[in-house]
Amino acid sequence: MKIEIKTVMEKITLEFDNEEYFRKIHFEITEALLDDLNVKGVFYEKGNMGLMIPALLLKNSIISVHKEADSSPLFS
Repeated sequence: MKIEIKTVMEKITLEFDNEEYFRKIHFEITEALLDDLNVKGVFYEKGNMGLMIPALLLKNSIISVHKEADSSPLFS
C-alpha cells in the first residue's frame, strides 16, 4: 500500500505495511484537503524518518492511492 504525492518540485511516496496506519494517514490527508483554514496537515513516520506535509502542499499536488502493490491508483 502506498500513497504518492506529486508536487511541482518532487514526488513523495508514503509506503505502508499496516492497513490501520494506511487508513489513518488517508483520513488525515482527506481532512487536510477539506480544511478551509489550511492549518491541518499530515505527519508520516516510518522507521527513523518523520515527514510533515501541510494542507497547502497537499492541495497543490496530485495524490495517487495504491491499495495493492504494483496496482493502478484507486484515486488520482
